[in-house]
Amino acid sequence: MNPSSAASPASPEALPTAARTSQPPVSDPAQWLVTNWQVPAAGLSLLVIATLDLGRRSDFPIAAFYVAPVLLALWSQNHQHALYAAYAASGLSVIGFMRNPLGGPLAEEMTNRILSIAMIWLAAALSLQRWRRASALERAYSEMERRVQERTDELTKANTSLQSEIADRKEKEELLRQLSGHLMHAQDQERRRIARELHDNSGQTLAAIAVNLSRIENLVPDAPPKVLNLVADTAAMAEQTSREIRTISYLMHPPLLDEAGLLAAINWLANGFTQRSGIRVGVETPEEFARLPGDIEVTIFRIVQETLTNVARHSGSPTAFIKLTRQPGEVVLTVRDEGKGIPPEKLEKVQGNFSSLGVGVAGVWERVRQFGGELEINSNSRGTTVMVVVPLPEEQI
Repeated sequence: MNPSSAASPASPEALPTAARTSQPPVSDPAQWLVTNWQVPAAGLSLLVIATLDLGRRSDFPIAAFYVAPVLLALWSQNHQHALYAAYAASGLSVIGFMRNPLGGPLAEEMTNRILSIAMIWLAAALSLQRWRRASALERAYSEMERRVQERTDELTKANTSLQSEIADRKEKEELLRQLSGHLMHAQDQERRRIARELHDNSGQTLAAIAVNLSRIENLVPDAPPKVLNLVADTAAMAEQTSREIRTISYLMHPPLLDEAGLLAAINWLANGFTQRSGIRVGVETPEEFARLPGDIEVTIFRIVQETLTNVARHSGSPTAFIKLTRQPGEVVLTVRDEGKGIPPEKLEKVQGNFSSLGVGVAGVWERVRQFGGELEINSNSRGTTVMVVVPLPEEQI
């Protein structure tokens, strides 16, 4: 923003002509004559009137017409032209009187000359008044231009500060996005480690406990029934705990995701979800689906996992549907349910801020954003549809 554009309403072109009396010198005389044609016209008329007055060719009161050149000069862009014409006309009128003009008594001629000079300077006074108004306008324009310049400088500083704040905010957002990505990667790695620990250590320990309980039961066949029942109950609890640990371990990081790929892991997740929640889950995937980069497969699996969890917790839907497609340069995941939907007042508050829909959806958005993807949520009284688009690296296109 520059001062000229900021002060366009008060630019010189928008001011009256009287506000611009100081004109730069014009190098072309013809152009000057075209612009200030009133000056030569006033001079010519002054010459004609002076010739008639001083030539004593008529007893007509020609002195009254000396005001005409002054009136013509009033239209000039320079107020000084009218003053010059007034001086010249006054001098010529006096000279004409001093030459003892013919026609009429001397007192009448003097009255005529005095009235002529009065009209001349009345016209000149109009020029002076115009000059004062022009000067006041120029001062006001200069003051306004100064204020506009000051305001422009303030806005320039504010704009520079704002640009700096925006750049700083973008830098911080990028740093936060990177930290969020590192955190999620570390979280996935920790889940994998804990899943392995649960499967390899806790699972093996429970299996050993079950074997020892079975050996105790075989070594003490004559034990009281209460002892045998207690051993049997403990063995059953150890088996149940072993199954639960195995399920938790697989949910934290299914081995199928590393061994068989994303499609097998999603189908396994859908079957297990149906068994645990009673919600029927349909899965539609292409027959041929090449392996994706490991971090993208983990991201899509976690998104499906979180979305199904939200279906079980909030939707009240008896069914859910998962569709996975691969298009040139991107993978599209769609999860749909037939539940009660998200309240409209919640959807209105989203506007790109998915954290207002809960921690789970915010986590999905963070995972999608790490890869520059898109998240779209459509919901009404007939259900909710979550669509995720994850771009693939160039080498995967």
